[in-house]
Amino acid sequence: MSRPLLIPALIALSVQTAEAAECTMQSAEHLVPVVELFTSEGCSSCPPADRWLSGLSGEMRSSPLSVLAYHVDYWDYIGWRDRFADPAHGRRHQRHVAASGGRIRYTPQVFVDGREYTAWRNGTRPATNLKPQLSLEATLTSLAPDRVIKLGLAGGGQASHPASLTVALTENSLSSEVAAGENAGRRLAHDFVVRDIADQALASADFRTEVALRLPPDAQPQLTSVVVIVRDRQLRTLQSMVMPLCDG
Repeated sequence: MSRPLLIPALIALSVQTAEAAECTMQSAEHLVPVVELFTSEGCSSCPPADRWLSGLSGEMRSSPLSVLAYHVDYWDYIGWRDRFADPAHGRRHQRHVAASGGRIRYTPQVFVDGREYTAWRNGTRPATNLKPQLSLEATLTSLAPDRVIKLGLAGGGQASHPASLTVALTENSLSSEVAAGENAGRRLAHDFVVRDIADQALASADFRTEVALRLPPDAQPQLTSVVVIVRDRQLRTLQSMVMPLCDG
């Protein structure tokens, strides 16, 4: 049986101290889809996908999503080094392609709940009315001096094969003036950019764990959120949630 969670859904409570701010949140009663874009500032076909992703924020209150933009580095060689890119994002991209039954990774490439999603090209926004297979509760502590974000997580539910927990810091309202490569001379705007990320294996839907992430020196806390995702072995979403950083 799932463990009862003690606070109302989608309500965050904040307790501030001189050293840290702490807040707690419970996941929604419906499944929150996970939207993931693999993109690059060195890719001339990526800006339309970046704009589509940014547009998803418009209906978050009525139809929430967990959104992540992974900047890959495998286009850096053609003339422009993407400052948000990480080699690990390229490896994650390859795992997503394999789990969805694909063979080729490319940019821009969008996945929704672990499956390739091409309807973004028509401007379609993902939606679901499914019930989640587990519930999540997160207690987040923001520590200002060292910019470490600590997250205590608890899960409970009927999911029979949870495989992994992913926790990411994403930042909005970023931009770059691209001076070389395929997008030379363009100002590119980005939202939901992954700035730090951690994965853990899960043996059960009933779990308690802790995760620590570090806010990069150039990241702005007021524009940063924490995304929590639990998936099965095929990377299908069992539940997800998004928390803003605590005030303080």
